[in-house]
Amino acid sequence: MKKYLLLLLTGISTTGLMAQKNNDVPFQLQGSVNLPGYDSANRAIYFSYQKNGKEILDSAVIKDNKFSFRSTADVDIKASLQFTKPNTSPNAAADPNSLSLYLSKGVVNVSAKGYLRKSIITGSVVNDDYMAFKKPYLKLDTSLRLLGWKKRSVKAGDAIGAKNVDAQIDSVKNLKLVQLSEFLSKNIAKPYAAEALLMYVSTDGSALSAVKAQQFFDRLPAKQKNTKLGKEITTALSKLTDKTSTINVLKGVDFYDGYAQKVTQPVAKGVTRISNAEYLRQLSPAEIDKIGKTLKIKVTIKSGCDNYDRIGHVALVVMPKGEAYNLEKGEQFELLRIMTPFMYLTRQPDHIPYEAQIDQMVNTIKQGGKDVYLLTEVFGTTGAGQREVIGCDGSLLTFNVSVDLISDKTKDFSTQKGISLLSYYSLDGKDKSAGKNSKQVNFELPQDTKTTVLYLISSGHGAADGGEEYNWREHILDLDGKEYIRLEMSQNCAPFEMYNTQPNGIYFGDISKERRSWCPGGPVPTRVVNLGPLAKGKHTLKVSIPEAEFEKTDSKYYVSAYLITE
Repeated sequence: MKKYLLLLLTGISTTGLMAQKNNDVPFQLQGSVNLPGYDSANRAIYFSYQKNGKEILDSAVIKDNKFSFRSTADVDIKASLQFTKPNTSPNAAADPNSLSLYLSKGVVNVSAKGYLRKSIITGSVVNDDYMAFKKPYLKLDTSLRLLGWKKRSVKAGDAIGAKNVDAQIDSVKNLKLVQLSEFLSKNIAKPYAAEALLMYVSTDGSALSAVKAQQFFDRLPAKQKNTKLGKEITTALSKLTDKTSTINVLKGVDFYDGYAQKVTQPVAKGVTRISNAEYLRQLSPAEIDKIGKTLKIKVTIKSGCDNYDRIGHVALVVMPKGEAYNLEKGEQFELLRIMTPFMYLTRQPDHIPYEAQIDQMVNTIKQGGKDVYLLTEVFGTTGAGQREVIGCDGSLLTFNVSVDLISDKTKDFSTQKGISLLSYYSLDGKDKSAGKNSKQVNFELPQDTKTTVLYLISSGHGAADGGEEYNWREHILDLDGKEYIRLEMSQNCAPFEMYNTQPNGIYFGDISKERRSWCPGGPVPTRVVNLGPLAKGKHTLKVSIPEAEFEKTDSKYYVSAYLITE
């Protein structure tokens, strides 16, 4: 058996190595392969592991399709086996027939009937845990591959079809990010936490948070940071930071009972408390200049003393330059609508991230001659929480809320324009001027458009028997007096079950079989409809929900809609 001592990882001093806690234990690795006779002569297998803070590269000749290694190693650091061609050094890029594994004190067995990566490993409890950890992500990666094929089958020129598939891909990536985040929050000291973090920073969903990734990295054990894997994470974090900028619109702002008298607690500079449940923040010219070609909005809700599902939203309000803020006079665009979960203050997870990609709003935010505001509302009450949640007696704190805008640093000169139609309009059936359960809006285009895209958010509310909270209703869109499209407004709530830590009447049994127009703990979907090129001049758009039962159940749908033209 021949050993090679690799160079110390860069940046690790002798003092630093002495200070690091290593977990070197005696191990024996026994393996079997099934190389054919014509390819078995003088075949070597290489084994890389860590010992005394140094990376060791060991090799063994395969005899009678068997090999073995014996030494001491830090079993918290991932090891790897690598096949090579005769008389060559190990090169995973040239020969990907490799296997990663976690060692254990004593004997670990590797049985490979084909590729090393498909080996059966026994004798290591940590490796068993590692394999169990990977299973749900393998399923998600399979879903992403299938969606990748689906996207490639979208017809050329079908921008809306491609965008819809992109949204599905982003949803799966975000689910992966959520699961990885939850794992890392609770298991950062596990040996394979570094690999989980690399998976996190390599998943480019809209929910990816460079700040959160850096916080996880800071909590990693020092010896994990200084491994080859740790260096890969450092590089990925650096690239992630270099290509994005984050605007903290609200940072940990406390929201209070919407039914109570307005509180007097101070707020951060630049933030205005409109009410206990509404906060306003103007974007500065410097912040607007940070926004590039892409834009994502992220809302994080941390549990307070409201343990029931509530509605919230963030709206963009555009005012003429220098004119005092006035919600009624401003152009309003609802960027993201959320529903809080049933949360119990002391249970995990105690915070919920909501994200939406809003690239279409970049030019509206960056247009000249305007003042731009973000209005955040999360309405709640602690009437029940004060009685039902330990530690909430007398508290008016409903939620703690953060809002971020995250963009790349690529400047874009888009010609897209936003036209506000409806913002949080209460469609309750009382206004019958446009017909039963309908609302019609007029808009005028100053010139012919190449494309006109409608963004629509709608959610049903009303908790009485048979109320719209418990239903989902088909929406009908009429354009210029003719039916244009029918939209199914149901949503699958299963991905958001994990956030509902307070027992409730919605998440029980198989929630995936119960479709709703909104889900506690989830964002309300934004529907995207391509209206095609439209001619200069006046147009009408009507939204109808014919099957809704408004008056009998005291229900309503909150409807927001805007156009993006180009």
